[in-house]
Amino acid sequence: VEACLQAGKWVPEAEHEAGEGPQRSRINRCSLLPPLFDGCFFFLLGSFKAPTKDELTKLLREGGGQLLHRQPKPDSDVTQTVCAAAYHALLGSDQAFCTQYIIFDPQGPHKPAVVRRGKVWSAPTTWVIDCIAAFSLLPVPDLEVLV
Repeated sequence: VEACLQAGKWVPEAEHEAGEGPQRSRINRCSLLPPLFDGCFFFLLGSFKAPTKDELTKLLREGGGQLLHRQPKPDSDVTQTVCAAAYHALLGSDQAFCTQYIIFDPQGPHKPAVVRRGKVWSAPTTWVIDCIAAFSLLPVPDLEVLV
């Protein structure tokens, strides 16, 4: 915005974008490929300040993610046999197998137990934002440090 105001006209955004995520997103969309969170399911645990729960819901849905109304049970045979696959997960990465995420606000009052079992992992909201910024399903950070 500042560059546009200084130039007195519209300036292409590409010169001012942070990282490669926005360009990857445009290429993905032009190639008619699935959105970033295609094949991923999310349960929002607790309260959220920034982003708010509504903002996070919108980001996840716009990114092709599906919201769960119940917290997934990592030890459930039903949960572990779900055949969904995250389209944008790198082969051989943890996210290639994990499709269900319990999302929490690391700055919020609710500190969930760390879950990293099979297809169910807990992840902070910062992970969601970082994935969007990079347009990539990034590795989930070590939650022992966050919780």
